[in-house]
Amino acid sequence: MDRNDAFAELCRSEREAILAKWNAAVFATYPLDTAGFARTREDQFRNPVGHAVRLALEEIYSSISGQLSSETLLRDALEMFIKLRAVQDFTPVRALGVMYLLKPLLRERILPACLHDGLLDEYLEAESRLDTAALLACDIYVASRERVFEERIGEIKRQHAQLVRWAQKKGVAVHDAD
Repeated sequence: MDRNDAFAELCRSEREAILAKWNAAVFATYPLDTAGFARTREDQFRNPVGHAVRLALEEIYSSISGQLSSETLLRDALEMFIKLRAVQDFTPVRALGVMYLLKPLLRERILPACLHDGLLDEYLEAESRLDTAALLACDIYVASRERVFEERIGEIKRQHAQLVRWAQKKGVAVHDAD
């Protein structure tokens, strides 16, 4: 077994434990009433957000651990996850900081075995993939927030136009601020 295969096997063996802790840490960033619902309802129809988060975290972990080599799949998973957080009531740090909640879990569950088995380079590559994924998540977040703000501006413009039309029908003089 070569070093990459040994690292991949180690990541597979720790997958469930790491994902369980990462899911719990991500859901802990939500308000208590939301987090409780998201944690306890795993049905994709009763809790589509929680289901989407779980799926995204699984794909992201697979990519970070080197088990998923497609950048397209990583980007899709990040988009599913980060777009949800971009429309929720999170500061940018809280929205994106969840990516780095994985790092201490990797250090706790993967790093000791890597040090023991001489797989430090493979471990550092995984942390580098996490950093790269977090930067990609920043791009996705910014684009998603821009879209949200564009939608809000469009809605305000539509409301303004409706008010102007209503005022004109009522005979009120309207000075256009354009």
